[in-house]
This record gives sequence, structure tokens and C-alpha cells, in this order.
Amino acid sequence: MKRILKFSGYALYAILVTVVLLYYRFPSQGFYEHLIRLADGMDPGIIFSARSLHPSFPPGLQLMEPVFSLKESPATAVFKAQRLSVSPGIGSLVRGDVAWFFDANAYGGTITGNVQFGKNDETAGLSVSFEKVRIHEYGFLPDFGIGDFTGNLKGEVTYGGPLDRLIMGAGTGDIHIAEGKIDLLNPFLGLETIPFGELSAQVTLKKGIVNLKQVSLDGNGFQGVLSGTIFLNRIMARSRLNLKGTIEPFEASLKTLKGGAALLSLFQGGRNDLKRSFVIQGTFKSPKFRFI
Repeated sequence: MKRILKFSGYALYAILVTVVLLYYRFPSQGFYEHLIRLADGMDPGIIFSARSLHPSFPPGLQLMEPVFSLKESPATAVFKAQRLSVSPGIGSLVRGDVAWFFDANAYGGTITGNVQFGKNDETAGLSVSFEKVRIHEYGFLPDFGIGDFTGNLKGEVTYGGPLDRLIMGAGTGDIHIAEGKIDLLNPFLGLETIPFGELSAQVTLKKGIVNLKQVSLDGNGFQGVLSGTIFLNRIMARSRLNLKGTIEPFEASLKTLKGGAALLSLFQGGRNDLKRSFVIQGTFKSPKFRFI
């Protein structure tokens, strides 16, 4: 027993010394260059940079001001953060698979979650939680054909499948956006801005189809509900829409918006009730809206 304790003590001491040496002598520059090469070899090509990186405790890596962007549009970051901490799942390593946990301060809020890899580095499981994330700070949204989007995001998203091809994966989302507003790239029925107090959405993704199970809008300017499907395309702006819902504007709020008076007359249509049913088809880039 004494010999076992003795050698256990030696082993523990060696581990502690190794951890301390790695912390103080961590080859930051070499590992940084390795991450750049790794990102460069991904499909689609990723450009990675960071102000600094160093080991953290519990065992992991902390990156300061990391930035990830696509080679095809290097000026717009797919993701950037003030701080990003990444650590391995110790229990998963014992089981033989690979899982990583992450925690980031980004876009004015926090983003946490974990990712687990399966065969051929496919994402076997991804879970991400958002809290108080300011959407307008995410500069990549206009590339999806949406426009300038503001609001505070919270919620959770789960996904399994290749990260570079969403149409091949499956997932769920429970999203809430407060104090929101959309400045449209193309005026919609003469309206350039759509304000809303709170938007809640429950969605699923399977075989390239996004199913909007329940989307509700309640607040400044409008209230309504929406459901339907979105058929994803690798070029997101070309994704096809098949949506149906109802919307009711608040007359007092609509009159204050540019183009609101004309839209209000369209909603009224000689009726006292402003609530109307509608469908949206076409694509993200060229949506086709009509009342029914």
C-alpha cells in the first residue's frame, strides 16, 4: 500500500509540474500558427486571427479577440468575440469520443455551449445558449438577405451534422428577441422598417427543411403569428419560403413609420378590423407577400 501511495504521489506531482510548465511555457505562437493552418484547410475556407491566446484553468485555452471569417468575404466576420474560452470534456475523452465546451463574451452578451464530434469529424452534437446578445452587432446578417436587425437575443439552439452544410443536419431552436426592429434591404409594401417589442420562435431543422412550428410577434407596431417551412439552399439568400400567418398593426404606431400611412390603408381595405391573413413565398432575397 505504501508503494502504491508513493508512486501515486510521484504521478500526481509529475502531472502538477507538467500543468505548471505548460501554463508558463505554453508555445502560444506555435499553436496559434497551427490554428491558422487548420482553419485555412477547412471547407469552406476560414480565416482565423486572435490578439492573443494562452492556457486556462481548468485545462483549456483562452483566446482574446478571436475573429473568424470566410475567405470569400474576409471583410465580414462570421464570428468575433472579446474573449473565447475552450476546454475539453474530460469525461468524453475517457469514453473515447471528443467533446469541447466553450464560453464567450461576444456582441454585448454571453454565448455558451458544447460541441461533440463523431466519425469523420462530423458534428454529432452541438448545443449553444445565448443571453443578452445584441443582434445589431452581428455584421453577417445582411449576407442572409435579411437587412439590419436589432434586438436583444436569448435562447438555445441544438444541431447535429456538418457545420459547413446545414442542409445535411438536424436541429432545434427556441429563440426570443426583445426590443427588436428590422430595417429592410428592400421596402416591404412601402414599409422600410418593421419594429416589434418581442419575437418568439420555435423551429426545427431536418433534411434541409426548417419547420417554423410557432412564431409570435408582439409589441411596437405589430402583433401576429407565423408558421410554415423554409427550404434551405447552400446560398442562404436563395432559400425558398412557404410561410403563412396573420398580422395586425397598431394604428397609432403605424402612422409614425415611413410608408406606414399607405400600409395602413392597405390593411384597412374598407374594413374596421385591421387583422389580416397572409402568405410569404419566393426566397429570402426576393420574398413574395400577399394577403389572403
